[in-house]
Amino acid sequence: MFDEFIKLFTGYQGDFGIADMSGAELDHERNKLKPSYEWAGRPITAADYQDHISGKISIGIQPCRPDKTAQFGCIDIDLKDYKEFKIEKYLALFQQYKLPLVPILSKSGGLHCYLFLEEPIPAIDLIEALKAFLLPLGLDPKTEIFPKQKELQKDEKGDIKPGNFINLPYYANGNTARCAVDKDNNTLSLEKFVEFVIKNKINKKTLETLVEKTHQDILLGTDPEFSDGPPCLALCSRNKLDDGRDRYMYNYMVFAKKKYKDKWSDHLMAANIKYLADPWDKSKLDSKIKAWAGDTAGHTCNEDPIASKCMRTLCYKQPFGVKSDNVSTFPEIQDFEMVMFEEPEYRFNIVLPDGSTEGVIAHRKQLFLQKDLLSLIWEATGIMHLPLKQKDFATILTNLGKERTKIYPPSGTQVEDRLKEELYQYCVNGPRARERAQVNVGSCLTEEGWHYFRYQGFLDHLGSGWKIPEERIAEKLTKKCGVEFSHSLNVEGKTLKVCRLKQLHTPKIEYKPSKKTESNY
Repeated sequence: MFDEFIKLFTGYQGDFGIADMSGAELDHERNKLKPSYEWAGRPITAADYQDHISGKISIGIQPCRPDKTAQFGCIDIDLKDYKEFKIEKYLALFQQYKLPLVPILSKSGGLHCYLFLEEPIPAIDLIEALKAFLLPLGLDPKTEIFPKQKELQKDEKGDIKPGNFINLPYYANGNTARCAVDKDNNTLSLEKFVEFVIKNKINKKTLETLVEKTHQDILLGTDPEFSDGPPCLALCSRNKLDDGRDRYMYNYMVFAKKKYKDKWSDHLMAANIKYLADPWDKSKLDSKIKAWAGDTAGHTCNEDPIASKCMRTLCYKQPFGVKSDNVSTFPEIQDFEMVMFEEPEYRFNIVLPDGSTEGVIAHRKQLFLQKDLLSLIWEATGIMHLPLKQKDFATILTNLGKERTKIYPPSGTQVEDRLKEELYQYCVNGPRARERAQVNVGSCLTEEGWHYFRYQGFLDHLGSGWKIPEERIAEKLTKKCGVEFSHSLNVEGKTLKVCRLKQLHTPKIEYKPSKKTESNY
């Protein structure tokens, strides 16, 4: 059973995520638990899975593999208010649309809907399939889906960047409520869960057929005018619109210009009556036609009533869908993470016209200057997007800040961790002062439970490899390492200003220089 659990959740094996549940904070606005996340910084082992099940650590896996395939994926139903969450609603929809999703309660009180395959398939195909299931479930098209990456990128050194991980179920063997339920909302034990998944895996061909059937079911009863255009416009055609008229008509105009060419304005006038509950009067319609007579940008997919009905992967395949847009509006940013390095690094995904994503890494200056951010996105995607008004750009950054996930680097890799290690090497294993005067030449004096040293002596110990400014190092030594600056030390009748640090006592083995002996030659 344990080996089968590992096989079910095998993805990228070069690293794995850790969710620190001991430091989990409650998001009072959403009534959701938010733990601290970090990457382990090493390959995963069978022992890590065992520690997860036994409750020692909570691990997460990147489903996408180095060969661009994945064998499991997940829809993360993450609600605005978990108090209103009703699992029975989704269990009924699984049955109605015959979706092969395995519902698993998440750590935050939501629902992880897993899909397991008989064999690995291209990650992009799995992502598209999961996206096709969002509208039948009544979910926002921006709902999180794993894998987030269609392929794993590499950094400047050629090392794989692991991307995003999904927390695994059955932490502490399901005693924390992170376990699967059946169609009647009965909890499944770990053994029953593994048995159920093994019996209900599907193959790629079955998945493709199911996606096609799902698309057909969703579009039943829509106007055939949009059979070759954006599905969102088709879905809006079921009922006449009484809200969002301007945004709908703008997007209809973009579609009509492609399909009807010079006769687009005639069709726009017909659409005004056909699709709007309260049509524009003639003066407003004429002014809109005049304003849109020139070149216009592409579809505004991020605004309602379009955004909530987005079927981007299907839209991309349509002759007059988003793929045919000449100019793209500001890109959709998803999966925003703040990696807590000394200078934070921001990682996020850009949604491409076909619904797949491309990862982007930005630093603070690149993120907050819109022109630099758009240039960075162009380098990653090859698409140059139109800028927003500054107030709209500020709104996007504010929303990203609210939804950001903080990721901590592996333990021991942050600046303060490295400085603590260097302090130990310098104060314990470095040059020792036998008398106070030797502090002046870079040695460390240990006396009555304290280490004394000159700051420059410690900087010399660090060497030129440290590119961090001296004042930043001093700040870290003070706030994170307990070093006191400007301590007065009497040296041969004179007052010397030095650094003072409480004597370090660690279980590490101290270095003892070997005694020189006479040569055997």
